[in-house]
Amino acid sequence: MDLRLHACAYSFHTLPYRSTFTPPPFFLFRLQVVGSCRALVDGKMCLIGPGDLLVYRPGEPYHLQVEEMDGKIESGDYYLLCEGSWIEAWWEAQPRQTLQRIHLDAGMLSLWQQLSMEQHRIVQYNPELIRHLLCALCLSLDRLPVETLPRQDAPGRGSEPVLRMKRYINEHALNRLKVADVARFAGLSVSRAVHLFKEQTGYTIIHYAQEIRLSNALERIRFTDLSLEAIAGSCGFPTYSYFHKIFKARFGISPKEFRNHSPENVPEGDYVITSGTEIKLTGMSPDALRFLKTE
Repeated sequence: MDLRLHACAYSFHTLPYRSTFTPPPFFLFRLQVVGSCRALVDGKMCLIGPGDLLVYRPGEPYHLQVEEMDGKIESGDYYLLCEGSWIEAWWEAQPRQTLQRIHLDAGMLSLWQQLSMEQHRIVQYNPELIRHLLCALCLSLDRLPVETLPRQDAPGRGSEPVLRMKRYINEHALNRLKVADVARFAGLSVSRAVHLFKEQTGYTIIHYAQEIRLSNALERIRFTDLSLEAIAGSCGFPTYSYFHKIFKARFGISPKEFRNHSPENVPEGDYVITSGTEIKLTGMSPDALRFLKTE
């Protein structure tokens, strides 16, 4: 299967942010989850809100702007960059629009989250699983126009509370998050919220929040000069020592080792040697890093 995922991550902005008009050399997908921003669609800047999906073809102008709206700056989204003959055939299979509104159900958010988690996995990295997850995401998007409302049958009855919990976690993961607050937002008891979330997503609430925090931490280690201590605090970790422990357990190397051997500093963009162990640096391809660096 000719399909390559160059990057997939969750991004959350609370400060003004702008990209350039650099045309991406990949297909670019962007799903707004919380807050709002403005993006270039068919030659004009449009307001983008939760549930808005943007899909740009390679070479199509792209511009994103996060600014103050209704007295605050807040924009959270999943994005991915990909290419290959499979995604080209998928694009040509039916008429596509750059912008469409989709239903943010728990299943759709889980696909984005799982794809982001696998793309950042350093231990047991599985390219075949990533390709199949990306295919599942695209094929699921094809079904959305005829499934604009959540199902009302028994298996789907718990989806709305889980969706509300995911939205709350996505919005507050970079702050001090409490399970009780997540449950209260969904209108559930703590015990019911914990059980339902684990049952429908396969992850605990804390694990889900940690993946979002780690994803943001990876981005900031790669693309900013902030100290590792500052990154830990800005991504919702109470102390640097706790961040160090969680990061190393998840990726197999420390935050400092990751920064010193980040992909843009490795010519082949593939492997580093840490403590005698060969470790694959996943998350973004060198081509994606070059594109994102020029935004």
